[in-house]
Amino acid sequence: MSGITESFSSGVTFQYSAVASMFISSSIFYFFIAHILPVNIVGSISLLYAIMNIMAVVFVFGLSNGIQHYLSYHLVRENHSAIMRLMRQTIAFSVLLALAAFIFMFLASGKIAMLFFHSSAYTLSIKLIGIAIAGSVMINVFGAMLLGLNQYKKYSLIYIFINIFTYFFPLSMLFLTGQSVYLIAGLASINILSAMLFLFFVYRIYGKLSGLQTKSVKEPYHNLIYYSIPLFFSSIMGTSATYIDRIVVSYFINLSFLGIYNFALIIASAAAFLVAPVSNLLIPKLSTFFSLDNKEGFRNSIRILLNIVSLIYIPAALGIAALSRILLFEFAGKAYTMAYLPLIIIMFVTSVFIGTTVLASGISSIRRTKIFIYSSGFALASNVVLSVILIPRFNIIGAAVAYSSMNAVNFAIVYYYSRKFGVNNYDISRIVKIWISSLIMFGIIFTIQGLFPYTMINIFIYILGGLLIYLAEIKIFRLISQEEMGYIISVIPDRFGAIKYLAKSLAYNEKKGNYDRLFRFIK
Repeated sequence: MSGITESFSSGVTFQYSAVASMFISSSIFYFFIAHILPVNIVGSISLLYAIMNIMAVVFVFGLSNGIQHYLSYHLVRENHSAIMRLMRQTIAFSVLLALAAFIFMFLASGKIAMLFFHSSAYTLSIKLIGIAIAGSVMINVFGAMLLGLNQYKKYSLIYIFINIFTYFFPLSMLFLTGQSVYLIAGLASINILSAMLFLFFVYRIYGKLSGLQTKSVKEPYHNLIYYSIPLFFSSIMGTSATYIDRIVVSYFINLSFLGIYNFALIIASAAAFLVAPVSNLLIPKLSTFFSLDNKEGFRNSIRILLNIVSLIYIPAALGIAALSRILLFEFAGKAYTMAYLPLIIIMFVTSVFIGTTVLASGISSIRRTKIFIYSSGFALASNVVLSVILIPRFNIIGAAVAYSSMNAVNFAIVYYYSRKFGVNNYDISRIVKIWISSLIMFGIIFTIQGLFPYTMINIFIYILGGLLIYLAEIKIFRLISQEEMGYIISVIPDRFGAIKYLAKSLAYNEKKGNYDRLFRFIK
């Protein structure tokens, strides 16, 4: 077992590195295309990426969530024969789904080009994005297999490599040729190569498993399919809800407005990357608690992670909102600054409902996945209805309101069922204190940044100032306990001793309680 699994704390560290590499690479990518290409071409690229993300979710068929859960479930029981059988079946199924994705996009490319791009000139780009979608399907499934086997380090290192080349190789193709279609061709090539890289490591782990002692346990594959089907529909609706406002913008207005609005969403992702790794690692960890029938550890982990996610995300999001205009000006250019109000709207609303990330992972881990059909379905309906109503009247401000509405709807449904099944464990008083602290920081930075010129140096000064203000508030308002800070410190590499010391000094001492068992389990 020790040769197959890796520590949770190490996984979090590498996951943050992987997501950080994705954010940095994508930021550089969009920075260059904003300054090289016309706004309408930037809009067309963002629409192609939206189509790729939606269709990849459609053809993954929920397998990534299902295989991740079942591999974690059987790994803790050392049912290696069941694991190997699930791996073989899932690899074959995912390859068939990838081929189906490419064939569909190839045949539908002409209609998609006329409907959303309003020009047949984009037909070739849509066919190429079909190849990228096929690669993305396999990447998602093979990557989920590594996570399900607790291979956090391998998963993250591969993703760091992929994130760098996914953006820089297409960008280099654009520089060499001067034509945006080669950028899409570069993306297609990298996705296929990345899928093969993931498959290589999956087969290596399969070989290690074949040499271990195993129990003769079989997991019927239809169990995984039944588990995945609700997640399949919820993923389609959830991902469509995320991108539907962009599609409506391109349909009702034009690609130029889409290019401008897309940059608000890109900057909004700066805060999301701070908590995304926690979401990826929650399902295997919580599935382990569920497998061992450790209800106390399950609920305590939910409470800790709700506090930590709020502590990290809310101030980061409000800081981005405070600097929205100057960030758009320096990052993309003057033409994109009109997106600052949509950016503020998105950051505030997502901050209110950030707990959905943790609660949804908890629900997945207790196999109540059917709930996500309701939550994502109503979220999609909310975004579609409000997009159609608001975007023709209020342009990208209407798009931001429609986009934000799905966070509220999704949270309301997930929160209701998390309470029903005993997953919810909110510390309301702590969340309120985090909000008060973050709003104080927002007010100070928003006021100061409006008094001085827009320069990159000033952005770094404002970020540093906001960070210092919030760190002081953590100490003053007692926002994090020593036990919770121990969780954060455990994922900080030892070479950053000064950061660990500072983190310890910010935490307050509380009576030792039920968290102790959880931390012993994590360590």
